[in-house]
Amino acid sequence: MSRIIPLKLGFSDAHLVLDKQAILIDTGFNVTKKHYLSLFSLAGIKPQDITLLVITHGHADHYGNVRLLKELTGAPVLCHTQAAQALQTGVDEAIVPCKGLGESVWKQIKNHLPTTSSTIMPNLLAGKAFDLTPYGVAGKILHTPGHTPGSLSVLLNSGEAIVGDLIVKPPFSLVPSLAYFATDETALQRSVSHLLQEAHTFFGGHGGPFYKKDILPLLTKSK
Repeated sequence: MSRIIPLKLGFSDAHLVLDKQAILIDTGFNVTKKHYLSLFSLAGIKPQDITLLVITHGHADHYGNVRLLKELTGAPVLCHTQAAQALQTGVDEAIVPCKGLGESVWKQIKNHLPTTSSTIMPNLLAGKAFDLTPYGVAGKILHTPGHTPGSLSVLLNSGEAIVGDLIVKPPFSLVPSLAYFATDETALQRSVSHLLQEAHTFFGGHGGPFYKKDILPLLTKSK
């Protein structure tokens, strides 16, 4: 059975998945090598135990430390084909506020977004699906566009999913929301609906865990 360990890394969360082996999903940003080593030690693993680095999408708070982590772990880096350019150039995928909440949050954070000068060539590019069994984890990676065109989610056989920014906790609220930044709101709803067919618990890059009963009503709400 897989075990998910959320790692609070400043502006966003990364997630360790421990199974027969370990994978790390996202990297946080502006985090020191010493801090990573401390978090890995607390989780009972060494950096070289990590077999794969998964980047959920091309925003710097999720991939900004990927070069450091690749050097630390020796693990290959995987992202979606449409997020690869962000990792190679350091230029993020687009951030598109949805009406209402998205526009409000954007006004609060637009001058405080992390930027990155670190770039890297991904070792693996995922398309529609990618099997994690060879990396010691019972699950798969799915293409779940909506927040960005290159968004991925990790769906474990346990029914748990790590979804990047598809589902978030808005500021000053305990109630989850679908991404309030979305390049394609229809694709976002479709991606979440697809995940709900197999997942009951969701871990996001900005909050969680969230549960199926709380996510289902979001599919009928407009932002």
